[in-house]
Amino acid sequence: MLSEGKTGKYLKYAIGEIILVVIGILIALSINNWNETYQAQNKMISNFQNLIEDLESNKRQLSNLNERRMEVSDGAGFLIDKYENQIQVNENDFIALLYPVLSERNFEINRNGIDKVLASSAYELKQMESIRDLIKSYIQISNSINAFEIKENSAVENMEMTTAGNGYFRTVWKTFRKNRFKTTTDYNNPDFDFLKIMENDELLYILFRYEFVNQTSSRLYNNLTEKGDEVIKAIEKYKKTK
Repeated sequence: MLSEGKTGKYLKYAIGEIILVVIGILIALSINNWNETYQAQNKMISNFQNLIEDLESNKRQLSNLNERRMEVSDGAGFLIDKYENQIQVNENDFIALLYPVLSERNFEINRNGIDKVLASSAYELKQMESIRDLIKSYIQISNSINAFEIKENSAVENMEMTTAGNGYFRTVWKTFRKNRFKTTTDYNNPDFDFLKIMENDELLYILFRYEFVNQTSSRLYNNLTEKGDEVIKAIEKYKKTK
């Protein structure tokens, strides 16, 4: 074409060839991207199932933990009420109700499924926005629970140290030691005086604090449970579109 002076036609032909090549490349890239997105979404469905299993497991753990905390709170309230009304409590009941108050309780989140979803390339897709926001909120509430439990367990531990430092445990060491080593199934002894033991301010504070802050723990546990249900509902809605 050049030798015949048909430069214009040659350029048009060349440009046409280039356009066709570019279009071919774009189509190939588009198909490849679509295929990757499709595979990522299919993988996400599997990850969502893992996430749902974790959320259900967390829900059961929170329910059990909340139920146990309520029982312990009721026990703490029982001891306080008996002391305020100057009613003696036997050694068996005192130990059975006090020990759980001094025990640490922690929510241990199952997040294997969460981490898989967060690591998925499909997680940042626009259609995941509502689910993404709910998962972020779920993690935030979980972190709040963790911070709350650390604070409360630390407060109880500090009160225990203060109580030990002022000599209080000298009056109950026999009772505590018998419980620790299970030397007998009957802890009662004639020297045990519940009303005298309850005169310790730190012990009263521990019991009152547990009874009081249990309302906060219950609210946080319920909030996380409800948020988990919202995540599951959003996932099920998303799966119906696929």
